[in-house]
Amino acid sequence: MIALETPELQSLASRLHPYARRLLDRAAHDALQIHADEVGPEHLLATLMLDEDCAAQRVVVHAFADPETVADEARSISAGILISGSSTALPFSALGVRALRGARARAARRGDDEVAVPHLALAAFDELESELRELFSSSGWNPAGLEALLPAGSGVVREEGHLFRHFSDDGKRALSAAAKLARASSVRSISAAALFQACLQYEARLERACGMPASRARIALRGRLDDPSQVEGGPLGPDEALAGLLAHLPAGADSLDLLAALQAGGTAELATILARHKVTAALLQRARGAFRDPD
Repeated sequence: MIALETPELQSLASRLHPYARRLLDRAAHDALQIHADEVGPEHLLATLMLDEDCAAQRVVVHAFADPETVADEARSISAGILISGSSTALPFSALGVRALRGARARAARRGDDEVAVPHLALAAFDELESELRELFSSSGWNPAGLEALLPAGSGVVREEGHLFRHFSDDGKRALSAAAKLARASSVRSISAAALFQACLQYEARLERACGMPASRARIALRGRLDDPSQVEGGPLGPDEALAGLLAHLPAGADSLDLLAALQAGGTAELATILARHKVTAALLQRARGAFRDPD
């Protein structure tokens, strides 16, 4: 559920059609799952495009556009912890983010200058299921070998601030490799398991140092790259742009009104996305009466 802290926001949301209000709450849930701090118009558009029952999604289908592509493009510019690629934007899972933060914390404790691939591999291992950790440990896993790869630094890394600020170039490339693994496995997020496998595949020296061949990890993790755990926290409130959008909606606004507000250009990037997919003001006007939200 979206957090509406002020009477004004509560009043604005209460004027929505019930299904539109439900979509707003779902957008807040979806924003939380990709680790956003607030709900933005980008999250709302992605949610609209993935709801097969709402009028907004059916209008986009009627325009011969692909709602999933629109959702991916909106998500790629959304606030959150994601990897955006040419085909889709994938968030990190709950355990994936714990691994990222664990890698940064390890680098900060050691006084390192960057978060490198060995930090990521060690932190990702810590977030694996206990069964997998035991399997790898009995198969030669040697974390001390990875620690030995890390040179002493001057203490640049801090645990606060932007999560990826001190990640090395190789570390960022390993994150991209994990995203490719997740996409190839058709999972919904980048898990700690995907991070672990990607790190071993990305740097051959890691295999030798930790005693764990990437091929062995790949076999053990086959079919286990998904992380179904839910992100805890919330509820999230609307950001300034979304609050402004709500303020200009008519009473009884439905999902078509939400889509029309997004198309009107309050958020220029979203207006551009919709225009590219031929979702125009004229189309939305013609759709009035032809498409309705569920009661």
